[in-house]
Amino acid sequence: MAGASFFAELRKRKVLQAAAIYGAVSWGVTEVVVTVTEQLFLPQWISTLAVIGFVVGFPVAMFLSWTFDITSEGIQRTSISSRRGTASIALSITLLIAGTAGLFFLIKPSIQELEQSPGAPEILPNSIAVLPFENTGQDPEDAYVSEGLSDELRGQLSRVSGMRVAARTSSVAAREQRLDALTISTKLRVANLVEGSVRRQGNTLRISVQLIEGKSGLSLWSETFSRGPRELLTMQETIAERIAMEVLPDSGTIVVKPATSSATANELLLLARHYEQQVLDRVNTDEQTLVKAIDLYRQATEADPGSALAHSRLAGALMYLGDLDAAAGPAHRAMDLDPNLSEVQNTMGQYYWAQDLPDAGPAWARAIELNPYNPDALNNYATWHWTRKDLGGRPDLLRRAVEIDRLSLSRHGALGSYFAAEGYVDETLDVIRDVRELFDNDQSDKKVEAYRLIGSLLELIGRADEAIAWTLKARNVEPDNPDHIGRLAELYAIVGDFEKALELEPDAGIGLLFHMRRYPALIDTAADIMIEEPDDIYVRYLLAFGYNAVGKFTDALYVLSTTGQPISPIRSGADVEGKYTLINALEGAGSEETRSYAVKLAENTHGAEQGKGSNWWYNFHTSCGLVIMGRKEEALDYIARIASSPQLPWDAYLRDAVCMQKLAGEPVYEEMLSLIDERRAALRKKLPATLAAYDVSL
Repeated sequence: MAGASFFAELRKRKVLQAAAIYGAVSWGVTEVVVTVTEQLFLPQWISTLAVIGFVVGFPVAMFLSWTFDITSEGIQRTSISSRRGTASIALSITLLIAGTAGLFFLIKPSIQELEQSPGAPEILPNSIAVLPFENTGQDPEDAYVSEGLSDELRGQLSRVSGMRVAARTSSVAAREQRLDALTISTKLRVANLVEGSVRRQGNTLRISVQLIEGKSGLSLWSETFSRGPRELLTMQETIAERIAMEVLPDSGTIVVKPATSSATANELLLLARHYEQQVLDRVNTDEQTLVKAIDLYRQATEADPGSALAHSRLAGALMYLGDLDAAAGPAHRAMDLDPNLSEVQNTMGQYYWAQDLPDAGPAWARAIELNPYNPDALNNYATWHWTRKDLGGRPDLLRRAVEIDRLSLSRHGALGSYFAAEGYVDETLDVIRDVRELFDNDQSDKKVEAYRLIGSLLELIGRADEAIAWTLKARNVEPDNPDHIGRLAELYAIVGDFEKALELEPDAGIGLLFHMRRYPALIDTAADIMIEEPDDIYVRYLLAFGYNAVGKFTDALYVLSTTGQPISPIRSGADVEGKYTLINALEGAGSEETRSYAVKLAENTHGAEQGKGSNWWYNFHTSCGLVIMGRKEEALDYIARIASSPQLPWDAYLRDAVCMQKLAGEPVYEEMLSLIDERRAALRKKLPATLAAYDVSL
């Protein structure tokens, strides 16, 4: 039989043994290659190439095994032992080729499914991430050159029309996590990466830079420059233009303008940005570091008075310092020099916003028009919409900011907080899943910060038990961090377990005292904090609330007068709390004049802070304003919604605000309080099982 002859030939030629050995060796080598690739952060294509090589090599190995045999006399060609041997050879080769082709056909659908999956990240061909350049010189003080060069390249490329540039935060995070090219490309959703190094040797700067294709890890272009420090600006411009031409090959000649045309100003800007970034990244939070950056920015504007970006960055640093008067000049000067720069328009929007001017929104809209991938402008414009009467906000803008700055927890936090505040539970959970996927791993240095963010978002959607579990996970990673203990105590107080809260934080802080409704102690603690931290407005709001709760309305009014209340327009949640604390203090003061003023403020605020859906925070403030205006029946409609809020409402507001005390005895109000108490008790009962499920404990 032909089949018998075929298998006889297989046994004689030891093809099956060779196939088994080949499979074992290829499997073992592949496992080693994959492990080494992951541990050394090598390009992903190396392990992929190894697998493809073994698949392609299989028919070759089988053909050699069939054709040759290893004997004591060396390698010899195997003789045919049957009349049907020749036919068997043809049959075996056909089967080997068919089997190898079958392997490819088995692999191909999985690859195509991955590439075509709706959930697969969209990577734009004109997108790029500029990773932080490495300082390879012997002097660590030269780090500002390498850091500044990558920052300036990122800024220059972002001003190229059609170029999408990943934000600084994400680019730095990707480098710190030592991710390989494919992982960075996938996480940041960019097609290309730029990386490089800077070495200062005497009077020579040696800059090596390469453009890398994300999906393969292959270098598309690389070059090394060795010139004097005064030629850094020229090198920077050359590098930016070459990268732009590689990424956008069909755009013709591309001129990428730097922030300044002065070599002296450029050096000053690099150093200023280095110090400012230390403050923004909270590596160095002292005011002197920021003042040093401001002085360098000012010197840069003097070295190049025509640099719009130098003036804009000076204005931004001054606003961060809190000196709005000093920021006005450089902000307007930047606009006069070049209003067609997204960064300039964004800074101008921040200035208008700080001055309560209505031009903030249009400035941010213009910044986005000039650069659709400016994450700061996107976030600012979304916040502006959210705090105006169109309280629906612009979540699309927040989503775009996240897409551009994928490894920034603050971007995810802004999007998640918006959804949670608006009562969109499913959307909030989607944000939490993204945060877990991106940051809940051993390589992420932001893991603890991610745990805290997840806990905060879960608390906002009413899952305080899970919020405690995630905060415990953060505590377990950083057992000596007192912030985790304070947050845990506050969460236990929110669910009504005051005994456990005080075990965690015997010297209760103002947040814990507020949730426990211990107002005399809150007043004493807040007064002490005000001495040490006089600029903490939120502490003043809590102090004023405490005074209201104990009937000291005159003291509350005095404290609120030091915060600048009344604030108009409302720009943040703290502004809302401050304004309603003022309204309650005026109502509680009892005179005809103060009550009249309370009604006026409530009427002015009511239109901008209309209660929405089931969010308790908005409905509480809306009902409070309606009570002050004497519209109790309307207020009770909003009170009824509070019980169905995803977030567990805070007892201090519901029971001790002056406006709420006026509803005492109303069935709707009393029922709402009863339902909230039941939810709080249910969470306490559920908590042990939740902690066990997360495998955490106090």
